[in-house]
Amino acid sequence: MRICIASPDIVGPINNGGVGTACTALAQFLAAEGHKVTLFYTSTFFERGDREAWAAAYARQGITMMFLESDGLPAVHRTPSVYDEDNLARSYHVYRQLKDTAFDVIHFVDYIGLGYFTALARSQGLALRGTALTVTAHSPTLWSRLSNLRTVDDITYMIRDRMERRLIALCDRVISPSRYMLRWLQENGFTLPARQHVIPNLMPRRLVQAGPAPEDAASSAIGEIVFFGRIEPRKGLLVFCDAIDRIRDRLPPGLRITFLGKTGADYLPASIEARTARWGHEVQVLDDLDTFQANDYLRAPGRLAVLAALSDNSPYTVLECLSNGIPFIASDVGGVAELIAPESQDRVLFQPDPAALAERLEAALAAPPGGFGPAESAVRKEETEDAFRRLHAEIAAGLSRPARAPSTRAATVSALVLHYERPAGLAQALAGLAAQTRAPDEIIVIDNGSRTPAAVEFLTALEAEGRPGLRILRMGENAYEPAARNAGAYAATGQWLLHMDDDNIPKPEEVETFLRAAETGGADLLTCFNDHFTGEAPPASEAEAVKRFIVMGDFGPLGLVVNGYGDLNCFVRRDLFLEIGGFVVDGRFNHAEDWRFFAKAWSRGLKLDVVPEALIWYRAGEGSWGGNWRKRDRAGALMRAAQTYLSVAPPELRPFLLLSQGLFWKALEAENGRRSQTAELTTLRRQAAQLTERSALLALENERLRQRLVQVGGFVEHLAEEYLPPDPDLQRGVAFIRRLGQKYAD
Repeated sequence: MRICIASPDIVGPINNGGVGTACTALAQFLAAEGHKVTLFYTSTFFERGDREAWAAAYARQGITMMFLESDGLPAVHRTPSVYDEDNLARSYHVYRQLKDTAFDVIHFVDYIGLGYFTALARSQGLALRGTALTVTAHSPTLWSRLSNLRTVDDITYMIRDRMERRLIALCDRVISPSRYMLRWLQENGFTLPARQHVIPNLMPRRLVQAGPAPEDAASSAIGEIVFFGRIEPRKGLLVFCDAIDRIRDRLPPGLRITFLGKTGADYLPASIEARTARWGHEVQVLDDLDTFQANDYLRAPGRLAVLAALSDNSPYTVLECLSNGIPFIASDVGGVAELIAPESQDRVLFQPDPAALAERLEAALAAPPGGFGPAESAVRKEETEDAFRRLHAEIAAGLSRPARAPSTRAATVSALVLHYERPAGLAQALAGLAAQTRAPDEIIVIDNGSRTPAAVEFLTALEAEGRPGLRILRMGENAYEPAARNAGAYAATGQWLLHMDDDNIPKPEEVETFLRAAETGGADLLTCFNDHFTGEAPPASEAEAVKRFIVMGDFGPLGLVVNGYGDLNCFVRRDLFLEIGGFVVDGRFNHAEDWRFFAKAWSRGLKLDVVPEALIWYRAGEGSWGGNWRKRDRAGALMRAAQTYLSVAPPELRPFLLLSQGLFWKALEAENGRRSQTAELTTLRRQAAQLTERSALLALENERLRQRLVQVGGFVEHLAEEYLPPDPDLQRGVAFIRRLGQKYAD
């Protein structure tokens, strides 16, 4: 089979990490089984090496590498976040690279949900109709965040969580290395595919050099205890340190204590050194070893690995110790016990608290040389490999020739174009509708009270043409835009409504794509990406757009904080649009009318999604609906959007919803201010460096001029003494030059 494994973490570019280890091991196994395997590294971050080096290393194992690209695209609109992390943009780049491929199966990981747009497009019949999708549950964002006892202090984490949930729901199969994680997903409201598999992780092979010869790690007395895992609270760092505090006076003399794992900003080696200073034992931090180097270190005799996690899925730390015969003790959390044979569990497992860990450590240290051996594994390599063989055989058996894209002719579509005093823009919008690959069944131009001669003449001429399927609905007096749009919906006859403005231009495939996505994916309301342009007409190439506006679409309650649903250029079922009352009409500003409508639709149970394609050209500038002074009223937009969420929330929660909304924007403004100052400081530093460089060049030039002046002075004095008559004026000139020469000779 043609298999792709897509992950933001793989062995090689990243020093160590469970997600990457699992993906690399699976790629190696499937390649060895004879499949054509592509490993798609969905990140641009390299801790070590570069693209060329790792592509060559994986090629030696029969694996093709693919790397994340963003070339050929306009700049992508960034979702507002305090930490400036935009996984929606990354997910879109992943989709762009995968949508035209011919893989039989693509394996995604749940972590940060980068397969979301790919899975969404497939569910809408827009791409990969003959490709199976799986997702492996390794480390859901909120599970990891809350297990680490960290606050959810940015919308970034909530967006990640929502992307992960949608990705899992949209895939054909979910795989988990533990029964524990499947239970956690179910208990926390994830919608899981019907086909669920529990298959332990595989162990990877080295990519580069061979490892040292195996040693009998259990043959010696324990002379070193090694905290093994990422140096963070979730991995039990605080529990471990508190446990050592309890028994430090009873530890054997000469015992070494090692921290083996990645450090983070909160727990740097210096902070570890300060925390352990009173222990009275040698302490070291090894934070730069990769997976294989860490295992080699632990395999040396006399070392006991301590795995003290507060929460874990199916940790590689445990699997690596079991596979390499490394003595260890581990906290009994998550899926850890599923990896350890029942007869070994009482000896090596402990509850994740300092007292229990201290007791288990003392028992291990009291054992005679060789008396505390490795635990027995409940996982058999052969059984795991057979499980993956069966899984891929099932996937292969379920593959079929991609079905022809369903017809979009049966349903009817009404395009509703809101117009006000922009006849040139309206002409472009109508030309775009006329060029559709699937024409709308009717077009209603809703004139919102235009009065200028140019607009009136254009509408009169348009009406006189008698275009089939085109009507003009005149509002008489200028109404608030939501009211005018609703009037168009009541006048329409189509099953689907395409709302648009006269300053935007539909791309040729807009109606066909919207209709296919809605009918195939089951959405009631769809938005789309859009390409921004300025000037009279769109550029010839999409790559020349000012930016590409992307959103999540299915944003749910996160819309309280920011509009992640989309733009009002939307596609909605007419019956449901009318049932919920359409756009919100309250006689107030129209700013955020789309946001308010989407929030209303979500709260009333409509299924919202986005088509992950740029289907329109969006005219950016002062002449557009969104570019006027009302956009300055962000606080008003937030409060108007919040009313919908407050209306469906319990009264006692409403103040906290408003607080969360306000705190987010306050934090974002502060962070934007900091970034602005940082940018200004960077500019000033660059200018200072340029001035320093210029000063050095001027100093060099000054030195050259000084040397020449001294030379000229000496030459003139020589001429005066040897060849010139004793003229007083000439002598004064020579004296002046002599003084200059003496001045600059020093």
